[in-house]
Amino acid sequence: MALLAFMVLGLGPVAWGVITSLTPTTALTQTPPDLSLSNFSLDNYVDVLVTRGNLPDALLDSAIVATLTATLSLVLGSVAAYALSRLRVPGSNKILLAVLATQMFPGIVIAIPLFIVFSQLRLVDTYVALAVTNLSFTLVVVIWIMKGFFDAIPPQLERAAAVDGATTLQTFRMVVLPISLPALFASGVFAFIESWNEFFFAIILTRVDIKTAPIAIAEFSGQYQTLYGEMLAAAVLASTPVIVLAIIFRRFIVKGFVEGAVKG
Repeated sequence: MALLAFMVLGLGPVAWGVITSLTPTTALTQTPPDLSLSNFSLDNYVDVLVTRGNLPDALLDSAIVATLTATLSLVLGSVAAYALSRLRVPGSNKILLAVLATQMFPGIVIAIPLFIVFSQLRLVDTYVALAVTNLSFTLVVVIWIMKGFFDAIPPQLERAAAVDGATTLQTFRMVVLPISLPALFASGVFAFIESWNEFFFAIILTRVDIKTAPIAIAEFSGQYQTLYGEMLAAAVLASTPVIVLAIIFRRFIVKGFVEGAVKG
């Protein structure tokens, strides 16, 4: 019963969103809403993809920003985590706590300073601005997951590589990273999804040239009218890539989070 209740709470909103996306706005605004099968159509999807035409561009912008964020998070996070795990870094535990402490500040605290900095650098409304900003909350998780995974790797493997003449960087690239794929997949997918769904900084740091999917979805809510059907259709389309990504890499995600968090 508990599992059934959890499934209803978790999948209920998803099912309602899909049903709403297939229902015309006129049927949704009736009292009560007319959800008969005869009303179901793909008109809302046609409107958001063809008639309005801004959602495909927004999905592309989100994909670029999320991919750039995930790539930077993995490159910087894995190197930093390996240094904290294996090298003799003075105060490594304090550094980890300091990195974690950055997540205690609400986003509104740094929003205005970030906007001023990026304005001075002429980076407002660019992919770089959003990717660098997203790093502020994705990089922390990547470092913690990867460090826990690196701590669980037997040091004997790296010592054997050192005996064969490998440098620290070569050992990291050729020995450690290949056996850390589950943690890398888990961290990368997390960074991608977090960046894909980010709304607050995206609406502050973008204007015209860049518009991510969450912003495009929010535009369906106007001052005098909210296009519920089109909004939910856009939300379903925007959620599909993330869901597919999570399904494809679910085994690596679970294994990476478990080994990176529990073993560390």
